[in-house]
Amino acid sequence: MGQRKDKKNSLLQELIALAGKLNIEVRTEKLLREVGYRAHSGRCRLKGQDLIIIDRDAPLEDQIHFLAAELSEIAPSAAGRQPKADR
Repeated sequence: MGQRKDKKNSLLQELIALAGKLNIEVRTEKLLREVGYRAHSGRCRLKGQDLIIIDRDAPLEDQIHFLAAELSEIAPSAAGRQPKADR
């Protein structure tokens, strides 16, 4: 199971690197939750810079799928450059 987690972590890092090549900053952060609301991973622009924030407490597979989906929306041509392990 350790190899599988390492492979998924490697895939996430490849997607983060791809985002960097597209001039998109990716942050993994602990998103606070309180009674009445739940924060989710998301995308925004901050001071003219595209930014994707990923909930670091989300399952690794969910983080990968979220980031891949966001990148494909921002740059559909990036889907062709997706890392091999996710195809």
